[in-house]
Amino acid sequence: MKQIFTSLIFSLITSISYGQIITYELVQSWNVSEIQNIYSENAIPDYAGDINFGVKGYKVFYLTPNEKDSLVEATAAIFLPENNGFNSPILSWQHGTAVSNMGVPSAQIDSQNSLGIIAASHGYITLMSDYLGLGEGEGDHNYCHSETEASAIIDLILASKDFAESQGVGIGEQVFLMGYSQGGHVTMAAVKEIEQNYANEIMLTASCPMAGPYSMSIAQTTMLDVVYPNPGYFPYVIFSYQRVYGNLYNTPEDLFMPGFESLFELYDGNYSMGQINDSIWAIAENNYQISPSDFRPLDMIRTEYYNAYLNNTEHPFHLALVDNDLIDFTPQAPMQIMHCNADDNVPYENATMAHAAFIESGANAEEITLIDGGNFNHNECATFSVISAKLWFDTMLNGYESIGINETVIAPKKQLKYVMNLLGKIVKPETILGDVILLYVYDDGSVEKKINTTTNHY
Repeated sequence: MKQIFTSLIFSLITSISYGQIITYELVQSWNVSEIQNIYSENAIPDYAGDINFGVKGYKVFYLTPNEKDSLVEATAAIFLPENNGFNSPILSWQHGTAVSNMGVPSAQIDSQNSLGIIAASHGYITLMSDYLGLGEGEGDHNYCHSETEASAIIDLILASKDFAESQGVGIGEQVFLMGYSQGGHVTMAAVKEIEQNYANEIMLTASCPMAGPYSMSIAQTTMLDVVYPNPGYFPYVIFSYQRVYGNLYNTPEDLFMPGFESLFELYDGNYSMGQINDSIWAIAENNYQISPSDFRPLDMIRTEYYNAYLNNTEHPFHLALVDNDLIDFTPQAPMQIMHCNADDNVPYENATMAHAAFIESGANAEEITLIDGGNFNHNECATFSVISAKLWFDTMLNGYESIGINETVIAPKKQLKYVMNLLGKIVKPETILGDVILLYVYDDGSVEKKINTTTNHY
């Protein structure tokens, strides 16, 4: 039975602040047997981690500031391990681009949310924010706006501590952040804000931003002039930055070619990105005889507006993009930047620019690493990147050996068939430098997970 709790904030709380959960609902629970079925149905290998606990999935409403610094409600999903008996680490997952309110974590607290369920069954308190303005949250979503992205994540982390304890779940100090696509941008924004302003409240253990647009003003803008699989991303950015900064245009007609200015109404949470893409392609074909196979985001922009942007580094659109670049700080906690070099949505240069900037600014080159996932596109790269990030986090957990979260899986020493990395590539261990998880596959089908280091080659 669903249980609903509404905090009487107006009568019991004398002052309202950020990072408070005001309403929650237990949506679904899973026992160990049901989670094992999720492993089987999704072909999740045993080395991904042991199922230690049942899981409860909650939908929560919490408080966070919008672009005007007004306190509003945001929604999220939280997955808690049942009867964990120890202080659990926090794993915060940042989702990729969503436009529909049905495409966010709080609307998907079911058996399809395998990451939330499995990570919690391993012992993590798993957090999944919808971000500002998505799901059932108030207002609109500020797409790729680093300030409100970061605050939505930080406020959920802070709010989750009291919430977990209220549900009888012990909470530890370790915090891990991971996200893909827009979620990579959100993760990077949260890392920057935590390390600069919340280091005393949140102990960031490690992060894994994946395939994110960290260089909005340089690397990501190269996609304006190429055929792009998701042209709906561009208006999403424009409408969001206009809401935040208020100066990109006086009317949409100043920026958009006729027909495209009407797209604003499609970003109200009732349409998917696929539907928005189809609408854009239909306008292009009907109004300008441009087929989807030839259409570029640039075809939506008035020539005079684009030229003004190109020729003026103080142009409002350029300044907005620069304000949301995330390569201008020095990460302190270990970070693994993952990206595939054939990404067709978010150029790989976002990752190389970020990594180079971090190292140049003085980051520890042994702890801030870049992993090229290979010749895969944006969608193909996602699943193994997420698995890799989770397994990497497992190796850094402190004090959880008794439940097997970060224990090495010891396989019988049969004849070794091959060694592969977490991206599925066959490798030679003696050629690998740095602390890298490798999977040793034996002729009986068993797998041994080992950490390869610079000083200890297997």
